[in-house]
Amino acid sequence: MKNTHKIWLSIGVLVLILAVVIGFSNRKVSPASQGNALIRVRIGYLPVVHALPLYVAIDKGYFKDAGIDAEVTKFEAPNQIIDALLSGQIDVAMAAATGITAVAEGKKPGSLKIFAVQGGDDAHIAEALIVQKDSQVKTIAELKGKKIGLLPGIQWRTIARNMFDMNGLDINRDVTLVELAVPLQAQALATKQVDALLAVEPVLTIAKSLGASRDLVISPNLRYISNPFYAGVGDVSVSFMKKDPAAFEKVLAVFDRATKELDADIAAARPHLVGHTALTIELSKSVNLPTYKMSADMNANDVASVQKFIDVFAKYKVIENPVRAIDLMYRQ
Repeated sequence: MKNTHKIWLSIGVLVLILAVVIGFSNRKVSPASQGNALIRVRIGYLPVVHALPLYVAIDKGYFKDAGIDAEVTKFEAPNQIIDALLSGQIDVAMAAATGITAVAEGKKPGSLKIFAVQGGDDAHIAEALIVQKDSQVKTIAELKGKKIGLLPGIQWRTIARNMFDMNGLDINRDVTLVELAVPLQAQALATKQVDALLAVEPVLTIAKSLGASRDLVISPNLRYISNPFYAGVGDVSVSFMKKDPAAFEKVLAVFDRATKELDADIAAARPHLVGHTALTIELSKSVNLPTYKMSADMNANDVASVQKFIDVFAKYKVIENPVRAIDLMYRQ
């Protein structure tokens, strides 16, 4: 009888322990409120110089300082980044495509917000149209019948269409566009798989270091779209922002810290390009760098320039519904 009593007592204790464990596991705890535990945030990027604030933040441990466990994924094409944001595979992106962000907004309004921009102006050469070093081509119009390499996706195809249209060429009839991931572009020009490249850094510097290129038009988008011209952006998924606003504010603070550091001493940040892009330490010293801004620091001219870029997509019916640049900007 005593043994039976002990058995039932033991069972009762086990049931009580199990109930406590189940009750604890069912508690809903916000990721931002788990004490000292790091908050996991998934970040995507394109391996170009536009993502330098991310590289600085990773290398210097700024995410961990802010309590963020940054899970970083490199993408080969701008459209892949936006697809990953919309499908919930990543939460935040750096060096995402401005145009594709606007296209996504047209199709799924309120899905993304821009919290940073990266691009070129008169003092910053962010992109160029380059040709083979021994090419006899001297104008854009002379590229008729040639193969032009560019980043995959609708952004750079639309940019190319606009540029060639304004020089009397049709991309469907007069030139052949060849979509190439960033790591393949310089080599494609060097081996003459393409006759020209519409590219961003670090491709321009790498191609020049291989002795493969000559500038045809420096910063063509400043001439044909807007000045300044912002090809890259920092994007956040609105669903992530709403799910864990505290985590997003921490991420935003990290990028703001890194961006202000770039503004204060861009030369000191150059070594952080190594390892994240294909640049060597020597090439990192000479590569052209874009201008970096958080959305909170953008002025009216910056926003107007983004709108001019978006309007190019509307011009070619890539965006069917009106998209306002100001509505895409994240404001605290």
